[in-house]
Amino acid sequence: MRSLVVRTRPRTFVTPWTLDSMHRQLENWMDRAFSVSNGESLERGLTLTPRMDIAETEKGYELSADLPGLRDKDVDISVSNDVLTITGERSYEQESDGRSVHLSERGFGAFKRSFSLPDDLDQDQIQARLKNGVLAILLPKTEEVEPPSRQIKVNTS
Repeated sequence: MRSLVVRTRPRTFVTPWTLDSMHRQLENWMDRAFSVSNGESLERGLTLTPRMDIAETEKGYELSADLPGLRDKDVDISVSNDVLTITGERSYEQESDGRSVHLSERGFGAFKRSFSLPDDLDQDQIQARLKNGVLAILLPKTEEVEPPSRQIKVNTS
């Protein structure tokens, strides 16, 4: 049985928690280095990288992605050459009421995640639903059918 393989992230010896901590440290250094004279941070946002979980059941695979603030029209899901691709975009909301942004930690921008699909999937039956900021994709397995077998007669001549 083959499992879903994430195609967008290289294998590394660094854990995601280490990367998150390094990212926060780099942000702190950038905030200190590029703050204006009154201590106000420059306006900048993080890129959008949805967190995802993939689970396997007897009947198929379940992919869940956190997409807070996105609507169904902001997300596109496609399958081509045994690869499931999820793309989307969350636009940065410019405030025009005279407020200055001092901190922006929410991710904005476009994202793309791709996964190699295992051979045991029924790609025509894939379903997706976006509810309360969580994208759920159901990837049902094909029903295993025993190929017919037949006896082959062995001749002596």
